[in-house]
Amino acid sequence: MTCDPESVTAYVDRFLYGADLARMEAHLADCPACREQAEAERELRARLKGLPAPEPRPALEGEVRQRIRSSRRRRGLWLVPLAAGLTALALLGRGSPTVVAWEASRDHAHCFGQKRLPAQVWSNDPATVSAWFERQGTAMPPLPVGAGGLQLLGARYCPFPDATLVPHVYYSSAEGQLSVFLIPRRLRLKGSFVATTRGTRVGMLTMNDSTLALVSENPAQVETFQRLFATRMATLVIAGDSH
Repeated sequence: MTCDPESVTAYVDRFLYGADLARMEAHLADCPACREQAEAERELRARLKGLPAPEPRPALEGEVRQRIRSSRRRRGLWLVPLAAGLTALALLGRGSPTVVAWEASRDHAHCFGQKRLPAQVWSNDPATVSAWFERQGTAMPPLPVGAGGLQLLGARYCPFPDATLVPHVYYSSAEGQLSVFLIPRRLRLKGSFVATTRGTRVGMLTMNDSTLALVSENPAQVETFQRLFATRMATLVIAGDSH
């Protein structure tokens, strides 16, 4: 394969699978320039992960996207759009619900936009999915087998742009899809959170030291799951207080 800076970025972000992943690994073994790009991107992500995070102004995402599109027209400047995008991500903030909503919406579209979901565990049994995550070291909230016509399909860990691996649980029906993300940190939420981003509805709930993010093109499905998880967590709290 020929050098493709965007595919190298997708490789670093763990968004390549199957034959595409194999081709990129073979190319990197023979191409010093692309190996240098991959190493630089990994180092940049590691540095950005620890930067402080002020709240963004509303227009910042659009400005960054425009700069990236402009930079791509200038051949050979792959690091310019990369640095602009990742620096903006760091400035936007890992604790901002608005930024995490955008990240979750992006990953929802990426996974459900593939011909086959990139699940690492396939099951419609919540206990099986939760047990798989527990073996990886992640305790999941009580997962429903389904609600609002949606049924559990499976799950995986998805890489977010800030280098966090986030549990991603898939639900689907003939009418649509819904993603459940367990963000491994508390966000700056005041109660629950609902927003529309990238054409999807995103709802969030704080759960102990984590945040649950629900994403779907159907707002009613997000509201159904938001109420369901809130009720389940309240029941667990009451049960715990009674012992």
